[in-house]
Amino acid sequence: MVDPVVTPEWLSSQIKAGNKDLRVLDTSIGPSGPSIDEFKSEHIEGAQLVNIVKNAPHTQYLPVGLPDPSVFQDYVRSLGINASSHVILYENVQLNGMAASRGWWLFRVHGITNVSVLNGGLVRWKKEGYPVTDKEVKYENGDVTVKFNKSLVMLYDDIKPGDGRQFVDTRHPDNFDGKEKEPSKFQTFCMDYVGLKSEGLTFQTGHIPGAVNIFYSTLYEDDTISLKGKDQLLGLFQSVGVKMDQPMTTTCYVGFTACTLALAASVCGKDDVSVYYGSWTEYGQKASSAEVESSKL
Repeated sequence: MVDPVVTPEWLSSQIKAGNKDLRVLDTSIGPSGPSIDEFKSEHIEGAQLVNIVKNAPHTQYLPVGLPDPSVFQDYVRSLGINASSHVILYENVQLNGMAASRGWWLFRVHGITNVSVLNGGLVRWKKEGYPVTDKEVKYENGDVTVKFNKSLVMLYDDIKPGDGRQFVDTRHPDNFDGKEKEPSKFQTFCMDYVGLKSEGLTFQTGHIPGAVNIFYSTLYEDDTISLKGKDQLLGLFQSVGVKMDQPMTTTCYVGFTACTLALAASVCGKDDVSVYYGSWTEYGQKASSAEVESSKL
């Protein structure tokens, strides 16, 4: 099993060593789609731009769906990914990236487990003095085989509060506690980010019964781009009573920052965390008031 997170120093050493199994993918994304122009101007040597929302249908309830496995297989093979490949994902953001971790989860859901996230992404890579290029690469089609792993996916109908599963929510404490009406400004931003509009939609306020809260930004170092180390992350989980030997599902607004929390759990040695990828966009609309907890006054 490869490390879930790698450093710029490690990746640079692998590139210099000519590691033929490396497949470096830039996952940068925004409201209008992948950052094509930015990628073309500068990226890590050997990197390709990957669209992590390609062929991912979305609905009023499901912010970013999952592609058909056979379609996803064709896509990743077109990127030259083989069964032997070690996929490295990164993004180009200054603050709390979430696309690379979403890509990490997406690959693992499809049975591609030799996948890691570059800690700090392109910003840290450049800050530490490693080079970028504008030269693009194209690989021959790969041979990787996709095998869908349902255990890493939580669906609305699978949620049974009180069955012993731990839900960990990454939303801001005010949203988690129900102190801010939904859709909040951040929910609206998140939905716009993935191409959904919140106008006219009615959301519950609060959280899944029994869930605990680890605010997304607390997963990051003070540089706002690097995921914290194992001991610090483990401390965050323990501070809210999470038992790392028990089933865990992460959730957020649109199924992106929840993937970062799953990545953090993997850094701590827990690789079986599922992601509720409908998250509050789905649950907040579908659940009744009796199925929502709130700490609001």
